Amino acid sequence: MPVGTSWIRGLFIVALAGPGACSSPAADPGGGTLGSGGHAPLTSNTGGEIGSVSATGGFIGNGPGTGGGIAATGSDAGIGTGQPDADIAAGAGGATVSFPANDPRNGNGNGNGNGNGNGNGGSGSGTTAGGGIMRGPAPTLASASTAGPYTVKTTTSGYKDEPGFGAATIYYPADADAPFASVAICPGFTATQSSIAAWGPFLASHGIVVMTIDTNATGDSVVQRSTALMDALDCLKAENTRSGGPLAGKLDVTRMGLMGWSMGGGGTWIDANTHPELRTAITLAGHIVTAPGGTGAITTIAVPTLMFAGQTDSAILGGGMSQPIYTQIPDSVPKMLYEIAGLGHDAGNNPANNSKNVGLYGLSWQKVFLEGDTRYRSFLLTKGPNASDFRTNLQ
Repeated sequence: MPVGTSWIRGLFIVALAGPGACSSPAADPGGGTLGSGGHAPLTSNTGGEIGSVSATGGFIGNGPGTGGGIAATGSDAGIGTGQPDADIAAGAGGATVSFPANDPRNGNGNGNGNGNGNGNGGSGSGTTAGGGIMRGPAPTLASASTAGPYTVKTTTSGYKDEPGFGAATIYYPADADAPFASVAICPGFTATQSSIAAWGPFLASHGIVVMTIDTNATGDSVVQRSTALMDALDCLKAENTRSGGPLAGKLDVTRMGLMGWSMGGGGTWIDANTHPELRTAITLAGHIVTAPGGTGAITTIAVPTLMFAGQTDSAILGGGMSQPIYTQIPDSVPKMLYEIAGLGHDAGNNPANNSKNVGLYGLSWQKVFLEGDTRYRSFLLTKGPNASDFRTNLQ
């Protein structure tokens, strides 16, 4: 799902009472009142906090009852910042940011702010007008490459028992606002979920639910691992409706992705080749040559795909297998190959690898294409540090 043309960042703010703070409350066109705290309204009306002021201009609110409110104190607090393309995010503090229906920056829907931050740039989260998710203040290189702000909890039981995989661990952010996107991750030949477990708490601390799985047998084939991954996603979908479960009603089941190491990466390619509804695919030194058709069978991927590889990886494990897959993914599909100099088959197994750049690029890919938060896109437009082979069609 390619990201569209970028627009200038920022949010146009409607001048409700001219420059400076209002000296006394005054009626606004929507029937509410404007308070003495600058632009912060005191009384709701039928158009949301600002409502009909913005129903035609589309700058704040955007229609009766859907504005979600600015819920802030002081001048302009909590309004948040608009972002480019279809994912125009709700700002911290619960503000909703939308644009007119025909504006290409809008996803043709009203965003519903559900943040609980304290003013502009706070720590709340929100659902964007285009249905994406934006959490917290604008990311930095440091914040996007280290653990995020959310407390991570795990569950290893109670979930729906699917036949394609063995044991599993679900990592989820305990104190972030729903909805959550989710990812299933599969290990490689002879390995267990412990080999890729570092991705669980890392992504969950940034607001993404992660399910790491064991295969039924450590020697399961690439095709069996592709089945295991899709069964894991079915399990996560069931978590969204499981009464009493920690994720009941909290998952956006239209925002799901896959990751896999070695043969698990091969299974990820197979699923991405046959399930265009997936939002993301990330492979960690993917192995595919032992699957039917090998690399030649992966020709119809329509899922945004990021491939980590290691320069010193051996040809029998995963060395050189990501390059033909990258070439065969259509240029209309967002894709990236990041081969890291001096690292081998486990180059992508831990977000801390390569001076935390594995985490930076992996999280940014999930944020942009899984959650729809385009603030992370700029991190993907720079050649990966210490790359022996770096290819992308992102611009």
